[in-house]
Amino acid sequence: MKNLLKTIKPVSKINAQIRLPGSKSITHRALIMAALSGEPSEIRNPLKAEDTHLTANALEALGAKIEWSGDSVRVIPPVYRWREPDGPIFLGNSGTSARLLLAVIPAGTGTFVLDGTPRLRQRPVGPAAEALEKLGASMRWLDKAGFPPLEIRSRGLNGGDVFVDASESSQFLSGILIAAPGARREVRVTWSEPAASWPYVEITLAMMKGAGIRFERLASNLIAISAPQVYAPSNITVEGDCSSASYFWGAAALTGGVVSTSPVSPHSLQGDCRFLGVLDKMGCRVMWEPEGVCVKGPERLLPIDIDMNEMPDMVPTLGVLSAFASGTTRIRNVAHLRIKESDRLKAVAAGLKKLGVESVELSDGLIVHGGPPLRPPSGPISAFDDHRIAMAFALAGLRLNGVIIDGAESVSKSFPEFWEIFDGLGKSQS
Repeated sequence: MKNLLKTIKPVSKINAQIRLPGSKSITHRALIMAALSGEPSEIRNPLKAEDTHLTANALEALGAKIEWSGDSVRVIPPVYRWREPDGPIFLGNSGTSARLLLAVIPAGTGTFVLDGTPRLRQRPVGPAAEALEKLGASMRWLDKAGFPPLEIRSRGLNGGDVFVDASESSQFLSGILIAAPGARREVRVTWSEPAASWPYVEITLAMMKGAGIRFERLASNLIAISAPQVYAPSNITVEGDCSSASYFWGAAALTGGVVSTSPVSPHSLQGDCRFLGVLDKMGCRVMWEPEGVCVKGPERLLPIDIDMNEMPDMVPTLGVLSAFASGTTRIRNVAHLRIKESDRLKAVAAGLKKLGVESVELSDGLIVHGGPPLRPPSGPISAFDDHRIAMAFALAGLRLNGVIIDGAESVSKSFPEFWEIFDGLGKSQS
Protein backbone atom coordinates (compact mmCIF):
# COMPACT_ATOMS: atom_id res chain seq x y z
CA MET A 1 0.00 0.00 0.00
CA LYS A 2 1.35 3.44 -0.93
CA ASN A 3 0.55 6.98 0.19
CA LEU A 4 -1.57 5.89 3.13
CA LEU A 5 -3.15 8.88 4.90
CA LYS A 6 -3.38 8.49 8.67
CA THR A 7 -5.43 10.92 10.78
CA ILE A 8 -4.24 11.29 14.37
CA LYS A 9 -6.74 11.90 17.17
CA PRO A 10 -5.71 14.17 20.08
CA VAL A 11 -5.73 12.69 23.58
CA SER A 12 -6.01 14.40 26.94
CA LYS A 13 -4.36 11.79 29.13
CA ILE A 14 -1.97 8.91 28.53
CA ASN A 15 -1.31 6.09 30.96
CA ALA A 16 0.08 3.21 28.92
CA GLN A 17 2.30 0.15 29.13
CA ILE A 18 4.03 -0.66 25.84
CA ARG A 19 5.75 -3.90 24.87
CA LEU A 20 8.52 -2.93 22.46
CA PRO A 21 9.59 -4.77 19.30
CA GLY A 22 13.16 -6.08 19.20
CA SER A 23 15.99 -3.68 18.39
CA LYS A 24 16.44 -3.17 14.65
CA SER A 25 20.19 -2.55 14.86
CA ILE A 26 20.81 -5.62 17.04
CA THR A 27 18.60 -7.86 14.88
CA HIS A 28 20.48 -6.92 11.68
CA ARG A 29 23.82 -7.70 13.30
CA ALA A 30 22.61 -10.90 14.96
CA LEU A 31 21.33 -12.28 11.65
CA ILE A 32 24.59 -11.51 9.84
CA MET A 33 26.86 -12.85 12.58
CA ALA A 34 24.75 -16.02 12.76
CA ALA A 35 25.20 -16.51 9.00
CA LEU A 36 28.98 -16.20 9.53
CA SER A 37 28.92 -18.88 12.21
CA GLY A 38 29.80 -22.52 11.75
CA GLU A 39 26.63 -23.83 13.41
CA PRO A 40 22.91 -22.97 13.59
CA SER A 41 21.83 -20.07 15.81
CA GLU A 42 18.59 -19.05 17.52
CA ILE A 43 17.72 -15.39 17.96
CA ARG A 44 14.83 -14.62 20.33
CA ASN A 45 12.66 -11.48 20.16
CA PRO A 46 14.04 -10.41 16.76
CA LEU A 47 12.50 -7.43 15.02
CA LYS A 48 10.20 -8.68 12.27
CA ALA A 49 9.97 -5.71 9.95
CA GLU A 50 10.70 -4.74 6.36
CA ASP A 51 14.37 -3.88 6.92
CA THR A 52 15.30 -6.98 8.90
CA HIS A 53 13.46 -9.19 6.40
CA LEU A 54 15.55 -7.58 3.64
CA THR A 55 18.72 -8.60 5.48
CA ALA A 56 17.35 -12.11 6.07
CA ASN A 57 16.29 -12.48 2.43
CA ALA A 58 19.75 -11.38 1.28
CA LEU A 59 21.40 -13.96 3.55
CA GLU A 60 19.10 -16.63 2.09
CA ALA A 61 20.13 -15.56 -1.41
CA LEU A 62 23.72 -16.09 -0.24
CA GLY A 63 22.96 -19.64 0.89
CA ALA A 64 21.87 -19.32 4.52
CA LYS A 65 18.59 -20.82 5.73
CA ILE A 66 16.35 -18.50 7.77
CA GLU A 67 13.44 -20.00 9.71
CA TRP A 68 11.06 -17.51 11.37
CA SER A 69 8.73 -18.93 14.02
CA GLY A 70 6.77 -17.28 16.81
CA ASP A 71 9.05 -14.90 18.70
CA SER A 72 12.34 -16.31 17.38
CA VAL A 73 14.33 -16.93 14.23
CA ARG A 74 16.71 -19.80 13.47
CA VAL A 75 19.68 -19.18 11.19
CA ILE A 76 21.49 -22.08 9.53
CA PRO A 77 24.71 -20.79 7.94
CA PRO A 78 25.60 -21.83 4.39
CA VAL A 79 27.97 -24.72 3.84
CA TYR A 80 29.95 -22.59 1.40
CA ARG A 81 30.52 -18.83 1.72
CA TRP A 82 28.78 -17.70 -0.43
CA ARG A 83 26.33 -19.11 -2.94
CA GLU A 84 26.11 -16.85 -6.00
CA PRO A 85 22.50 -15.67 -6.45
CA ASP A 86 20.77 -15.79 -9.83
CA GLY A 87 20.38 -12.00 -9.96
CA PRO A 88 20.92 -8.78 -7.98
CA ILE A 89 20.29 -8.84 -4.23
CA PHE A 90 17.54 -6.28 -3.63
CA LEU A 91 17.88 -4.31 -0.39
CA GLY A 92 14.98 -1.88 -0.65
CA ASN A 93 15.88 1.34 1.16
CA SER A 94 17.70 -0.37 4.01
CA GLY A 95 20.98 1.45 4.46
CA THR A 96 21.96 -0.87 7.31
CA SER A 97 21.44 -3.95 5.14
CA ALA A 98 23.38 -2.44 2.25
CA ARG A 99 26.40 -1.24 4.22
CA LEU A 100 26.80 -4.26 6.47
CA LEU A 101 26.28 -6.81 3.69
CA LEU A 102 28.55 -4.90 1.32
CA ALA A 103 31.37 -5.54 3.80
CA VAL A 104 30.48 -9.11 4.70
CA ILE A 105 30.00 -10.45 1.17
CA PRO A 106 33.71 -10.07 0.22
CA ALA A 107 34.59 -12.37 3.14
CA GLY A 108 33.41 -15.11 0.76
CA THR A 109 34.01 -15.98 -2.87
CA GLY A 110 32.00 -15.11 -5.97
CA THR A 111 30.36 -12.32 -7.93
CA PHE A 112 27.41 -10.44 -6.43
CA VAL A 113 25.31 -7.37 -7.27
CA LEU A 114 23.66 -5.18 -4.62
CA ASP A 115 20.79 -2.87 -5.56
CA GLY A 116 17.75 -1.19 -4.05
CA THR A 117 15.14 1.51 -4.39
CA PRO A 118 15.81 4.87 -6.06
CA ARG A 119 16.45 6.37 -2.60
CA LEU A 120 18.99 3.66 -1.70
CA ARG A 121 20.77 4.53 -4.94
CA GLN A 122 21.25 8.03 -3.46
CA ARG A 123 22.76 6.77 -0.21
CA PRO A 124 26.56 6.51 -0.23
CA VAL A 125 28.51 3.30 0.26
CA GLY A 126 31.80 4.49 -1.26
CA PRO A 127 33.85 4.69 1.98
CA ALA A 128 33.13 1.02 2.78
CA ALA A 129 33.86 -0.07 -0.80
CA GLU A 130 37.18 1.80 -0.80
CA ALA A 131 38.25 0.08 2.42
CA LEU A 132 37.22 -3.34 1.12
CA GLU A 133 39.28 -2.85 -2.04
CA LYS A 134 42.32 -2.32 0.19
CA LEU A 135 41.58 -5.74 1.68
CA GLY A 136 41.41 -7.42 -1.72
CA ALA A 137 37.82 -7.13 -2.95
CA SER A 138 36.96 -5.76 -6.41
CA MET A 139 34.11 -3.26 -6.81
CA ARG A 140 32.44 -2.08 -10.02
CA TRP A 141 29.93 0.74 -9.93
CA LEU A 142 27.01 0.02 -12.24
CA ASP A 143 25.64 3.56 -12.29
CA LYS A 144 27.01 6.40 -10.15
CA ALA A 145 30.38 5.89 -8.46
CA GLY A 146 30.06 5.52 -4.70
CA PHE A 147 26.40 4.49 -4.75
CA PRO A 148 24.37 1.33 -5.44
CA PRO A 149 23.96 -0.57 -7.64
CA LEU A 150 27.41 -2.14 -7.56
CA GLU A 151 29.04 -5.43 -8.44
CA ILE A 152 31.31 -7.17 -5.93
CA ARG A 153 33.91 -9.69 -7.06
CA SER A 154 35.84 -11.43 -4.32
CA ARG A 155 38.05 -14.39 -3.52
CA GLY A 156 38.06 -13.57 0.18
CA LEU A 157 39.63 -10.79 2.23
CA ASN A 158 43.41 -10.70 2.54
CA GLY A 159 43.76 -8.84 5.82
CA GLY A 160 46.26 -6.14 6.72
CA ASP A 161 45.88 -2.46 7.57
CA VAL A 162 42.81 -0.54 6.42
CA PHE A 163 41.39 2.94 7.01
CA VAL A 164 37.63 3.60 7.08
CA ASP A 165 36.12 7.05 6.61
CA ALA A 166 33.29 6.83 9.16
CA SER A 167 32.41 10.53 9.24
CA GLU A 168 29.16 10.00 7.29
CA SER A 169 28.06 6.69 8.74
CA SER A 170 29.24 4.34 11.48
CA GLN A 171 27.82 1.50 9.38
CA PHE A 172 30.86 1.66 7.09
CA LEU A 173 33.04 0.89 10.11
CA SER A 174 30.69 -1.68 11.65
CA GLY A 175 30.57 -3.62 8.39
CA ILE A 176 34.37 -3.85 8.11
CA LEU A 177 34.67 -4.91 11.75
CA ILE A 178 32.05 -7.67 11.35
CA ALA A 179 33.74 -8.96 8.17
CA ALA A 180 37.32 -8.81 9.48
CA PRO A 181 37.38 -12.16 11.34
CA GLY A 182 36.76 -13.87 8.00
CA ALA A 183 40.00 -12.54 6.48
CA ARG A 184 43.08 -14.68 5.85
CA ARG A 185 45.18 -12.83 8.43
CA GLU A 186 44.88 -10.13 11.08
CA VAL A 187 43.06 -6.95 10.13
CA ARG A 188 44.02 -3.64 11.73
CA VAL A 189 41.21 -1.11 11.31
CA THR A 190 41.62 2.63 11.79
CA TRP A 191 38.97 5.28 11.24
CA SER A 192 38.29 8.99 11.17
CA GLU A 193 37.23 10.58 14.43
CA PRO A 194 34.64 11.32 15.48
CA ALA A 195 32.74 8.46 13.84
CA ALA A 196 29.12 9.34 13.15
CA SER A 197 26.67 7.57 15.50
CA TRP A 198 29.49 5.96 17.48
CA PRO A 199 27.20 3.98 19.85
CA TYR A 200 26.26 1.72 16.94
CA VAL A 201 29.93 0.70 16.66
CA GLU A 202 29.86 -0.10 20.37
CA ILE A 203 26.88 -2.40 19.69
CA THR A 204 28.88 -4.11 16.94
CA LEU A 205 31.93 -4.65 19.13
CA ALA A 206 29.89 -5.92 22.09
CA MET A 207 28.09 -8.42 19.87
CA MET A 208 31.35 -9.57 18.27
CA LYS A 209 32.81 -10.15 21.72
CA GLY A 210 29.67 -12.01 22.76
CA ALA A 211 30.11 -14.26 19.71
CA GLY A 212 33.64 -15.17 20.76
CA ILE A 213 35.55 -12.92 18.37
CA ARG A 214 38.97 -11.83 19.66
CA PHE A 215 40.12 -8.27 19.04
CA GLU A 216 42.27 -5.67 20.73
CA ARG A 217 41.62 -1.93 21.05
CA LEU A 218 45.08 -0.46 20.44
CA ALA A 219 44.03 3.20 20.34
CA SER A 220 40.84 5.25 20.39
CA ASN A 221 40.58 4.75 16.61
CA LEU A 222 42.53 1.51 16.07
CA ILE A 223 41.37 -2.07 16.54
CA ALA A 224 43.27 -5.24 15.64
CA ILE A 225 41.07 -8.26 14.84
CA SER A 226 42.67 -11.70 14.77
CA ALA A 227 41.89 -13.71 11.64
CA PRO A 228 40.75 -16.14 10.53
CA GLN A 229 38.08 -16.63 13.19
CA VAL A 230 34.57 -18.10 13.09
CA TYR A 231 31.64 -16.59 14.95
CA ALA A 232 30.17 -18.75 17.71
CA PRO A 233 26.50 -19.59 17.13
CA SER A 234 24.13 -16.97 18.53
CA ASN A 235 21.80 -17.77 21.38
CA ILE A 236 20.60 -14.32 22.33
CA THR A 237 17.45 -12.43 23.24
CA VAL A 238 17.21 -9.09 21.44
CA GLU A 239 16.40 -6.20 23.76
CA GLY A 240 13.53 -3.81 23.04
CA ASP A 241 14.14 -1.11 20.45
CA CYS A 242 14.92 2.22 22.13
CA SER A 243 14.40 4.09 18.85
CA SER A 244 10.84 2.76 18.68
CA ALA A 245 10.36 3.49 22.38
CA SER A 246 11.21 7.16 21.83
CA TYR A 247 7.83 7.88 20.23
CA PHE A 248 6.01 6.64 23.31
CA TRP A 249 8.39 8.45 25.65
CA GLY A 250 7.66 11.52 23.52
CA ALA A 251 3.92 10.92 23.87
CA ALA A 252 4.27 11.08 27.65
CA ALA A 253 6.40 14.22 27.36
CA LEU A 254 3.85 16.02 25.17
CA THR A 255 0.74 15.15 27.14
CA GLY A 256 2.02 15.18 30.70
CA GLY A 257 1.10 11.50 30.79
CA VAL A 258 2.83 8.33 31.92
CA VAL A 259 4.22 5.62 29.63
CA SER A 260 6.09 2.47 30.64
CA THR A 261 8.12 0.60 27.99
CA SER A 262 9.73 -2.84 28.16
CA PRO A 263 11.93 -4.83 27.70
CA VAL A 264 14.81 -2.39 28.11
CA SER A 265 17.39 -1.83 30.83
CA PRO A 266 19.71 0.99 31.94
CA HIS A 267 22.56 -1.21 30.66
CA SER A 268 21.20 -1.27 27.10
CA LEU A 269 23.69 -1.48 24.25
CA GLN A 270 21.67 1.05 22.26
CA GLY A 271 22.81 4.65 22.07
CA ASP A 272 19.25 5.83 21.51
CA CYS A 273 18.43 4.95 25.12
CA ARG A 274 20.42 8.10 25.95
CA PHE A 275 17.40 10.02 24.66
CA LEU A 276 15.97 9.48 28.14
CA GLY A 277 18.61 11.91 29.36
CA VAL A 278 17.45 14.47 26.81
CA LEU A 279 13.88 14.12 28.04
CA ASP A 280 15.06 14.52 31.62
CA LYS A 281 16.66 17.85 30.68
CA MET A 282 13.40 18.89 29.02
CA GLY A 283 11.54 18.39 32.30
CA CYS A 284 10.39 14.77 32.15
CA ARG A 285 10.73 12.33 35.03
CA VAL A 286 12.49 9.07 34.12
CA MET A 287 12.02 6.06 36.39
CA TRP A 288 13.65 2.65 35.82
CA GLU A 289 11.53 -0.38 36.61
CA PRO A 290 12.42 -4.10 36.91
CA GLU A 291 11.73 -4.84 33.20
CA GLY A 292 11.76 -1.41 31.58
CA VAL A 293 11.51 2.34 32.03
CA CYS A 294 8.69 4.74 32.83
CA VAL A 295 8.54 8.33 31.54
CA LYS A 296 6.26 10.95 33.09
CA GLY A 297 5.74 14.15 31.16
CA PRO A 298 6.07 17.62 32.70
CA GLU A 299 3.53 20.41 32.91
CA ARG A 300 5.79 22.44 30.64
CA LEU A 301 8.43 21.19 28.21
CA LEU A 302 11.77 23.00 28.33
CA PRO A 303 13.92 23.88 25.29
CA ILE A 304 17.39 22.40 24.93
CA ASP A 305 20.69 23.03 23.14
CA ILE A 306 22.30 19.68 22.33
CA ASP A 307 24.76 17.76 20.14
CA MET A 308 22.81 14.78 18.76
CA ASN A 309 25.64 13.18 16.75
CA GLU A 310 25.54 9.95 18.76
CA MET A 311 21.76 9.50 18.49
CA PRO A 312 20.73 11.07 15.16
CA ASP A 313 17.64 8.87 14.73
CA MET A 314 16.15 10.71 17.72
CA VAL A 315 16.30 14.10 15.97
CA PRO A 316 12.85 13.87 14.31
CA THR A 317 11.30 13.04 17.70
CA LEU A 318 13.19 15.87 19.38
CA GLY A 319 12.25 18.25 16.55
CA VAL A 320 8.53 17.65 17.14
CA LEU A 321 8.86 17.91 20.93
CA SER A 322 10.78 21.16 20.48
CA ALA A 323 7.79 22.68 18.68
CA PHE A 324 5.85 22.40 21.95
CA ALA A 325 8.70 23.47 24.27
CA SER A 326 8.63 26.96 25.71
CA GLY A 327 11.59 28.51 23.91
CA THR A 328 14.24 27.91 21.29
CA THR A 329 15.85 24.50 20.83
CA ARG A 330 19.09 24.03 18.92
CA ILE A 331 20.01 20.59 17.52
CA ARG A 332 23.69 20.27 16.50
CA ASN A 333 26.20 18.07 14.67
CA VAL A 334 23.88 15.79 12.65
CA ALA A 335 24.82 16.51 9.04
CA HIS A 336 24.72 12.76 8.36
CA LEU A 337 20.92 12.89 8.72
CA ARG A 338 20.82 14.09 5.11
CA ILE A 339 21.76 10.60 3.83
CA LYS A 340 19.17 8.62 5.79
CA GLU A 341 15.89 7.23 4.39
CA SER A 342 15.12 10.87 3.62
CA ASP A 343 17.01 14.11 4.12
CA ARG A 344 15.74 14.21 7.68
CA LEU A 345 16.76 17.77 8.43
CA LYS A 346 14.79 19.00 5.44
CA ALA A 347 11.88 16.66 6.24
CA VAL A 348 11.61 17.81 9.87
CA ALA A 349 11.78 21.47 8.85
CA ALA A 350 9.04 20.89 6.25
CA GLY A 351 6.80 19.18 8.79
CA LEU A 352 7.29 21.93 11.35
CA LYS A 353 6.39 24.51 8.72
CA LYS A 354 3.08 22.70 8.22
CA LEU A 355 2.45 23.17 11.94
CA GLY A 356 3.20 26.88 11.72
CA VAL A 357 6.41 26.45 13.71
CA GLU A 358 9.36 28.63 12.80
CA SER A 359 12.55 26.65 12.31
CA VAL A 360 15.91 27.24 10.69
CA GLU A 361 17.50 24.41 8.74
CA LEU A 362 21.28 24.45 9.21
CA SER A 363 23.84 22.44 7.28
CA ASP A 364 24.28 20.16 10.29
CA GLY A 365 21.23 20.75 12.45
CA LEU A 366 18.08 22.66 13.26
CA ILE A 367 16.95 25.64 15.30
CA VAL A 368 13.33 25.32 16.42
CA HIS A 369 11.43 28.27 17.89
CA GLY A 370 8.84 26.44 19.95
CA GLY A 371 6.02 27.26 22.28
CA PRO A 372 2.25 27.21 22.10
CA PRO A 373 -0.14 28.14 20.77
CA LEU A 374 0.38 26.00 17.68
CA ARG A 375 -2.22 25.87 14.95
CA PRO A 376 -3.71 22.87 13.17
CA PRO A 377 -1.53 21.95 10.20
CA SER A 378 -2.09 23.56 6.82
CA GLY A 379 -2.38 20.17 5.14
CA PRO A 380 -1.15 16.57 5.38
CA ILE A 381 2.40 16.20 6.70
CA SER A 382 4.58 14.19 4.33
CA ALA A 383 6.55 11.30 5.79
CA PHE A 384 8.92 11.50 2.79
CA ASP A 385 8.69 7.67 2.72
CA ASP A 386 10.63 7.70 6.02
CA HIS A 387 9.41 5.69 8.99
CA ARG A 388 10.99 7.98 11.57
CA ILE A 389 9.37 11.10 10.11
CA ALA A 390 5.96 9.41 10.09
CA MET A 391 6.20 8.25 13.70
CA ALA A 392 7.69 11.50 15.01
CA PHE A 393 5.03 13.76 13.50
CA ALA A 394 2.27 11.46 14.73
CA LEU A 395 3.17 12.86 18.15
CA ALA A 396 2.01 16.33 17.13
CA GLY A 397 -1.45 14.90 16.56
CA LEU A 398 -1.74 14.01 20.24
CA ARG A 399 -1.95 17.74 20.97
CA LEU A 400 -3.36 19.24 17.77
CA ASN A 401 -6.50 18.59 15.75
CA GLY A 402 -6.17 17.88 12.05
CA VAL A 403 -2.78 16.16 11.93
CA ILE A 404 -2.70 13.78 8.94
CA ILE A 405 0.40 11.76 8.06
CA ASP A 406 0.87 11.24 4.32
CA GLY A 407 2.87 8.04 3.83
CA ALA A 408 1.88 6.32 7.07
CA GLU A 409 2.70 2.92 5.55
CA SER A 410 6.41 3.72 5.87
CA VAL A 411 6.38 2.55 9.52
CA SER A 412 6.51 -1.05 8.23
CA LYS A 413 10.23 -0.50 7.72
CA SER A 414 10.95 -0.80 11.45
CA PHE A 415 7.68 -1.05 13.42
CA PRO A 416 4.76 -2.69 11.54
CA GLU A 417 2.52 -2.62 14.65
CA PHE A 418 3.12 1.07 15.37
CA TRP A 419 -0.27 2.46 14.36
CA GLU A 420 -2.18 -0.24 16.19
CA ILE A 421 -0.32 0.55 19.41
CA PHE A 422 -0.31 4.31 18.87
CA ASP A 423 -4.07 4.38 18.32
CA GLY A 424 -4.47 2.85 21.78
CA LEU A 425 -2.74 5.72 23.57
CA GLY A 426 -5.10 7.48 25.92
CA LYS A 427 -6.53 4.13 26.95
CA SER A 428 -5.10 1.88 29.62
CA GLN A 429 -2.79 -0.64 27.95
CA SER A 430 -1.21 -3.86 29.10
